[in-house]
Amino acid sequence: MSSPKELIAIMLSPVFERRGWNSMLIEVDVTVDGRFGDYATPVALKLAKILGKSPQEVATLIIEDIKSNLKNEYIDSISFESGFINFRMSDFFYKEALRAIFREGARNDVKATEGEEREGRGKIVVLDYFQLNIAKQPHVGHLRSAVIGDALKRILLSRGYRVVADTHVGDWGTQFGILLYAYKKAVEGNEREIDAIKNDPFIKLQELYVTANQEEDIHEKGKIEFAKLEKGDVENRTIWKWMVEISMKKLEDNATRLKLLPFEEHRGESAYEDTMPRVVEFALAKGVAKKTEDGAVIVDLIEEGLDEAVLVKSDGATTYLLRDLATIQYRKSHYDFWKNLYIVDNRQSHHFRQVFRVAELLGFEGVGASEHIEFGFMKLPEGAMSTRRGNVVLLEAVLDEAESRARAVIYEKNPNLHNIDEVAKQIGLGAIKFFDLSHNRKSDIVFRFEDALSFEGKTGPYIQYTYARLKSILRKSADDAGDILPEGVSLDAEERALLLHCARIPETIQRVIDVWLPHLLVDHLFELAQSANEFYHSHPILTEHDEDKRKSLLAIVRAVTTTLARGLYLLGIDAPEEM
Repeated sequence: MSSPKELIAIMLSPVFERRGWNSMLIEVDVTVDGRFGDYATPVALKLAKILGKSPQEVATLIIEDIKSNLKNEYIDSISFESGFINFRMSDFFYKEALRAIFREGARNDVKATEGEEREGRGKIVVLDYFQLNIAKQPHVGHLRSAVIGDALKRILLSRGYRVVADTHVGDWGTQFGILLYAYKKAVEGNEREIDAIKNDPFIKLQELYVTANQEEDIHEKGKIEFAKLEKGDVENRTIWKWMVEISMKKLEDNATRLKLLPFEEHRGESAYEDTMPRVVEFALAKGVAKKTEDGAVIVDLIEEGLDEAVLVKSDGATTYLLRDLATIQYRKSHYDFWKNLYIVDNRQSHHFRQVFRVAELLGFEGVGASEHIEFGFMKLPEGAMSTRRGNVVLLEAVLDEAESRARAVIYEKNPNLHNIDEVAKQIGLGAIKFFDLSHNRKSDIVFRFEDALSFEGKTGPYIQYTYARLKSILRKSADDAGDILPEGVSLDAEERALLLHCARIPETIQRVIDVWLPHLLVDHLFELAQSANEFYHSHPILTEHDEDKRKSLLAIVRAVTTTLARGLYLLGIDAPEEM
């Protein structure tokens, strides 16, 4: 079943076609004033200026044309009010919408895999997210890329796209030269230090990295060690491989704890070591790049306001930019992607503008379909987090604290809950993810525990609790919880609005894909939860004496729980049956 917006657009299209009007003018949205209808379109206002007629005259033409040429059982009435043509959905629409909600829910619940919707069929999307650096513990700042990327993957899968998720871990570059320098300096002739690092590698390596960055000439020392790594130095290669191995295990552990969907690729930057020289040779041969007097290879983008794009540094070391160019080539040749999306914070915007421009100059396929899905970075009240400076809030610590606070709330409010530990994990993780996803991804976030772990207001636990409360009603109703609206039962305005809110979720999902903004789905679910709680208080569901009316109310409750569960799943958040 098409969404209400699609149904109305389909009704309007032949009217425009018969009269030779531009169908691009068709715009449909939820009505601002529910007194006049459920959906509205401003096309009469737009066409009035073009045709030299009054909006009333144009609206009359459209309404009469629809009524004369199309009998649509999904629409109850069409009217013109305050410049807008308004459409009110029929009872038949709500019955069909209910069936569609349950059908969608059955396919897109927690067991969902790839959907069957026509929009994404045959299209491949590569998502690049959760790009951790080797030998460093993930901090809360890494959360944004992980949860935004995972939510987009789930949403795309629900619409039938094939998604290739790649962590594209940072395992190459001067910063790893710094780490190699720090490690070799620390363990030289020091067996005790070697044992300490092996026992707790991430803590110790991070301490070494922070300490090393306090040396004045550390960058030059790091460049020397990385240059040796690139040239195949046996000692540096051995140490580096060990760091990569333990880091990938750590990444998988964190991805599992965050309940991210599995990744299809874990191709680190080093995976492009063999292909980077060919990109450089091609860029030089094509005249896009040039060698400078000190031996660096650059692309001059100064006149375009993008500075010099460096492919190879003067010491021969390769750059992020070169590795990203090789990555585009690999992904296009292996996956022939429809979209290639980089979920990376907005501090890298200049870098990606350079990457895409150089790729364009080189004539690479797929550059036009590659996008930087930027997000604001997460910082502490005192400023930006930095592993180099050692002022980070570790991701594991945040998740531990979230679970602890959730467990304390459960013991206070429902101490007899039989699976407290599991529910505490679901609520704690839900709170953290929802906190992040509730923000427009383009906005910066100041991380405070009291905000991220709040369980009141616009939060994950609020929606989870709404779901659990409604599921309790369904359990108490036993076999009376149907999936249809009985004949002869009329819906009041609040019931219609609640069902319409559920039916509109495909529109919201499509909007998320159009602009890559997961917070639109968060807003939709929060508004639905608010309406559901108002409905719960104003309708005595379990004590309703009229049997058909009671079944109707229970069907609406089922529709809401199905929609909430599906929506939470698409955000990567669990929906506990009890709280």
